[in-house]
Amino acid sequence: MAGVFKTVTFMVLVFAVVVVFAEDYDVGDDTEWTRPMDPEFYTTWATGKTFRVGDELEFDFAAGRHDVAVVTQDAFENCEKEKPISHMTVPPVKIMLNTTGPQYFICTVGDHCRFGQKLSINVVGAGASGGATPGAGGGATPAPGSTPSAGGTTPPTAGGTTTPSGSSGTTTPAGNAASSLGGATVLVAFVSAVVALF
Repeated sequence: MAGVFKTVTFMVLVFAVVVVFAEDYDVGDDTEWTRPMDPEFYTTWATGKTFRVGDELEFDFAAGRHDVAVVTQDAFENCEKEKPISHMTVPPVKIMLNTTGPQYFICTVGDHCRFGQKLSINVVGAGASGGATPGAGGGATPAPGSTPSAGGTTPPTAGGTTTPSGSSGTTTPAGNAASSLGGATVLVAFVSAVVALF
């Protein structure tokens, strides 16, 4: 019985560490989700970032002036906005990244996409390393011929927030520095708990 308790406790601690190391990204940082002056702005913003399963993207924008559509690679490259995988209009839009692979986002308002309001990222597993590789037209370069699955993001709830299944629907954004500091604290607690268990 003690062995089962130790195993369950260990699994809970592992899950807690994975959750703590998830990042919350404010898309565009201070510029937010707007039609950029530089058509490569969001490509540059994504460069050097590693997007992992469990991370969250937050698109903040002026209601009625912008939106967020999750689209296929082809729709992303051609700024086709007629048949998005999902479409969110109420800011802020929070999208939990819950599958690996390429993910594509555009603004469907006017010609905003054609002027660079689009983001392409590649999501890796929670424990994987590696980052977004800039490509022509924005963001990360996915594997040739691949398209994102419709399950790459969860459906939005009221207010444009997307959440994982079983979640309360609320998220608290955290900056990268705060997340890293909290992660170090939890890592120390995790190692201490594992040592105490065995």
